Amino acid sequence: MPPSTSGIRGFEKIMADLAEILMIEHMAIRHIRNKVERKPDYQMLDEFHDYLKRCHIEIEEKILFPILLDNPSESDPGFKEEAKRIMADHKLIQALFENLARWSERQDIANFKSRFPLYFRLLQEHNDKEDASVFPHWKSIGVRELKSAKLEASSVIESFGRKRYLEVTGLSEDSYAYIIK
Repeated sequence: MPPSTSGIRGFEKIMADLAEILMIEHMAIRHIRNKVERKPDYQMLDEFHDYLKRCHIEIEEKILFPILLDNPSESDPGFKEEAKRIMADHKLIQALFENLARWSERQDIANFKSRFPLYFRLLQEHNDKEDASVFPHWKSIGVRELKSAKLEASSVIESFGRKRYLEVTGLSEDSYAYIIK
């Protein structure tokens, strides 16, 4: 018997929605953190941050947060303020990365090594806040917006480079096809 096509909010089933994709990326980031923190390396950080900025944060800032903040069915009065605070973390993460880049360029190994773990700790705390405070609100989004958001996210990933995306996140091509397509 073929799988059911109903299930999500009484509409057509979508394999994975945007919040689920971002949560998968958050899990991948935890694994990257464990790997990278053992041996602080600027080149590895630079490649990771490029993904973070051009793909993960791009999807959150250009797709996820605007849809959530414009959602008329959102009834939690403090949510919009919390979402804006969480979005502001992106600027803090970027500023810390720029400092790490400067310290690496100047060969200031002491500052680079001492602040390197802070970058990933801040990122992890930020991702944990999104998992707990933002993504549950995604359940109130209609199926049309879910599909549109996923299509837009796929476009961001493809423009970043699918191969690079798979390398950074550790997803297989089959996993990518399942969750994105």
